Amino acid sequence: MTIKRIIALLATASMTLAGLSGCTVDGKQVIVTTGALPGTVFSIGRLSCDKKTARVYLANYYNIYGKTGDICLWDQELNTGRLEKSIRKAVIDRLSVVYALNLYASDNDIKLKRTEEDLVDRAAEAYYASLSQEDRKTLDVSEKDISKMYQKEALASKVYKKIVSRADDEVSDEEARVMDAVLITLESGDDATEEKAMKELKNGTDPSIVAKEYSIDKKTQVTICRRTYSDQICDAAFALDEKKYSEPVHTADGTYIIYCLSKFDQKKSDENRNSIIESRKKKIMDSIIEKQNQQDYSYLDENAWKDISDRLGHKVATNSFFKTLSDKISF
Repeated sequence: MTIKRIIALLATASMTLAGLSGCTVDGKQVIVTTGALPGTVFSIGRLSCDKKTARVYLANYYNIYGKTGDICLWDQELNTGRLEKSIRKAVIDRLSVVYALNLYASDNDIKLKRTEEDLVDRAAEAYYASLSQEDRKTLDVSEKDISKMYQKEALASKVYKKIVSRADDEVSDEEARVMDAVLITLESGDDATEEKAMKELKNGTDPSIVAKEYSIDKKTQVTICRRTYSDQICDAAFALDEKKYSEPVHTADGTYIIYCLSKFDQKKSDENRNSIIESRKKKIMDSIIEKQNQQDYSYLDENAWKDISDRLGHKVATNSFFKTLSDKISF
């Protein structure tokens, strides 16, 4: 995997909890300051992230995304400056969402159950046991420190699951449906061209040839779903049987003749269903975190964060912080 590919992955999936990008999406301004409380890196509302937590997250991200197979990118003669910058941003993004969701939990009286706390403690014990003496020394953490970090991470996952569960409601086949079609696009009011195109279709001319001859849009083989086309076009398209064409559909921005290649593309419809659900989840998270943070500002101590990044380097070997917790508990 190339550095460019890893950076792309970080940009799109670094925050798997909610798909959010930290303080920049929670509806509030991020205030950069060098006057934060001693020992902290940033705060959101009344919650502050300490340097130990930042070190553990950063070390794990370095080793998760800085290695591919048996190759350690940090050991190669490569320009990894961009990768390192992307990783540092990804860590702040993830931590800011974790802390924002913990604040939401506090405001809405959401807590871990005792059984869940026990699982978190077991995860902390297992992870701490996996650290070498050198790792423990560099990270400057105890098992109790790890347990506190896991408490926040687990609670954030629980809150996320709770507040987006409504987005998992069944999406109907009609809403998710994707069909393959030839779309002939004509200028509004061009009755002469419309008549010629329809005459050729009635005479049995291949719709692809008719589209190539008359369509003003060069892209004529398309997938149609309700997320990409108007209801007017979708209603006409979804009413077609395979190998049939529609009457001209007159809309405000043009006239369309649709030829059905496939009524229902199963793979694309499944992908569209998942995309609809994820879009709903993001909208829910955006609205909740924006509302929650109307009274809370975020602070990032740039000097503290840079100092942690510079001092940590790539000396720590651990990469199992997140996996150890997910192996013990999930929501």
